[in-house]
Amino acid sequence: MANDQRGSVMLSEDECRRLLALAGASGEVGRLAMNREGAPHLVPLNFSVCGDDILVRLRPGFAAYHLEGETVAFEIDHSESYSRKGWSVLAEGTARALTYDEIAKLGRNVPHPTVMEPGMRVFAIRLEKVSGRSIRHDYQSVDPAPSAVWPDRYHEGTPGPVSAGRPEPPGDPSSAE
Repeated sequence: MANDQRGSVMLSEDECRRLLALAGASGEVGRLAMNREGAPHLVPLNFSVCGDDILVRLRPGFAAYHLEGETVAFEIDHSESYSRKGWSVLAEGTARALTYDEIAKLGRNVPHPTVMEPGMRVFAIRLEKVSGRSIRHDYQSVDPAPSAVWPDRYHEGTPGPVSAGRPEPPGDPSSAE
């Protein structure tokens, strides 16, 4: 695995797609980014993944009225401040509204938003470009891949001291006798 200029490990496209699918199936929230009159417009929402499409449900509003045919970005991430680990996935693609027949064929793949009154318009965002990064600050490799430990990452035990698992810096005054 390659590192980017900041030291983050670049995730493979397969790993990014696995993380998208796992996050969608787990009810995680992603962020849909689109252009709103020259400014970014972000919508946090639940989603699902079906094949090469990210599926989202929207209520009437700016996003639902302007999403059709737009190239958009979709982002998910996970971070653990206590263990200094995390990952993010960014997907880009073109959105299109699904027909009622297409929605009926989705079955359990229809997104299930956690909001009280979910929208009825379902959009598919075709995955055209997918990238991701993983970080760890404990000087260990990124193995196993982030998706290999899903969903255990949410149930890890109480973290130890901040310095646990990291080598002491040279000349640390606390180690002097």
